[in-house]
Amino acid sequence: MRLCNHFILVFATFSPAWALQVTASVDRSRCTINDLITFKIEAEDASSFPTAEIQALSKDFSIISGPSQQTNMQWINGTMTNSRTMTWSIAPKREGNLRIPSLTVKVGRKVFKTKPLQIQVVSSGQNSNDLNVFIIAEIDKDEAFLGEQITLTYKLYKQANVSIEPFQLPEFTGFWAEELYRPRQVSFKNVSRSGVRYQVGTLYQVALFPIPGDKYVIPSLMVQSKIVSKRSKRRRDPFFDPFFDTFFTEMVTKVIHSPEKKITIKPYPDSRPFDFTGAVGQFTIDASTDRDSTNVNEGLTYTINLKGTGNMGLFTLPDIKFPNQLEAFSPTEKFKKDVFRDALTGTMSWEYILIPRMAGSVAIPPVKMSYFDPQSETWKRIKTDAVTIPILPGREALVMGSGFSKREVELLGRDIRFIHTETTQWKRINAPAASLWILSIYGMAILFFFAPPLVGRVLGYRVQTAADRQARGALKKACRNLKAGAGDPFDVASSTVYKYLQDRLQLSTHNLYPTMVEELLSKYLAKNELITILDHLKTCDAGRFGPDGVDRESTIIDETIILLKTLDREIGK
Repeated sequence: MRLCNHFILVFATFSPAWALQVTASVDRSRCTINDLITFKIEAEDASSFPTAEIQALSKDFSIISGPSQQTNMQWINGTMTNSRTMTWSIAPKREGNLRIPSLTVKVGRKVFKTKPLQIQVVSSGQNSNDLNVFIIAEIDKDEAFLGEQITLTYKLYKQANVSIEPFQLPEFTGFWAEELYRPRQVSFKNVSRSGVRYQVGTLYQVALFPIPGDKYVIPSLMVQSKIVSKRSKRRRDPFFDPFFDTFFTEMVTKVIHSPEKKITIKPYPDSRPFDFTGAVGQFTIDASTDRDSTNVNEGLTYTINLKGTGNMGLFTLPDIKFPNQLEAFSPTEKFKKDVFRDALTGTMSWEYILIPRMAGSVAIPPVKMSYFDPQSETWKRIKTDAVTIPILPGREALVMGSGFSKREVELLGRDIRFIHTETTQWKRINAPAASLWILSIYGMAILFFFAPPLVGRVLGYRVQTAADRQARGALKKACRNLKAGAGDPFDVASSTVYKYLQDRLQLSTHNLYPTMVEELLSKYLAKNELITILDHLKTCDAGRFGPDGVDRESTIIDETIILLKTLDREIGK
């Protein structure tokens, strides 16, 4: 008897787990292409909601909404039952016999498999012109070149009172899309289509540019709508007067599809230019600088403006070769769009930061590019004018001439001998031949003659000590200047590095630039260390003359201090 009681207790404890069941269901097994289907996954006697991956449905169905959760509890003959349900609204993508596959469902730690479901989808039995509400996809052309704009407009036509739910745009596979118009609220106007009066409103307008691919199809737009329709009357009664029609209407939820459209891609004509980078449309180009002249090591901005209509953003400029006297940084690209045009129109700008490294007149050659004009179906070429910039010597540039340098003047001053103006010292005829002063000179000469190693060591120690003091002074002076931090961090870091090299290497020129630094330090540093120094100097220049180094503005001083200490150690080896 005790064993039986234990068995009953164990059965009662685990009976909920045995009773746990998971089922999948739909509210209809036959529908039209415009109907919504309610898909449910229900778990009976479950302590938590079921979870399922329903991506497998996306092949034949679109997920319109969901999942939503619902809990149902009932008491029957003193026994409580409960169920937890997950619900989705789905819509068929095509007609025919569709299948909801078996899905893997998890409830807590348990895993279940649902049974597959079959759904028959039939045509609505009406043409678009006979419907109360429908969507069409209007395109301005069904044949286009790669990169040529195709303007797509989704329009909603209606005769009934219709409300539209927020919709998701399809993926335009094979196209680069640029949005042209998307209203916050759809406005309608009266039109006539095939002799039938409709109200039409624009849902979305987009510019599509074909890119290299395998398939070019304008996808269907799917919109969930609620349509107010009258209830059917079985008999004619005076009570059912038109005055009371508004009290006998119902809201019908429908899914509206626009038809797909195929695009044919035309090949480009022969003789494609060598400098064609993908520009398609109509364009003009010009170039300018932000100043008429500049100094050595002072940056200037060189701007290229491309104006026109076409596939802006899908191509680049051909490679630009600047003169060797100019150091060029990567350009900053901008696009200003004209929002009041159906075609993608605007101005693309490329801004280059150029730093002249040598004085003289520098000519930037014309920038040439080719594009394809789809209207005339011909290749065209445009170019900028050449830009000439006078480069003046820097304020600290070395002045070359036939005069003497400061060091040469100093050495020359040591060689000047002045006329003696002192009174002549006379000597007696009978005085001794060798005085004490002459004997002391001979003694000193003999001493230094026999002790040359000692003299060499003393002199060598003094010279070496002075060089070390000068090197340590250069590093300390540079670090002190960096920590003071007066002015732009990039400017302070750049000038400090150049000043340190002048003091450390005892250079007579003040006109330093990265190429010269590379030549000077190549005998002291390994290749990777030399690249680090040059990259650091270029980062400083980019921060001084452009926006590229803004993210390192707070750390550039500390990086420079570490870099100088490493450089000083390598030079001192």
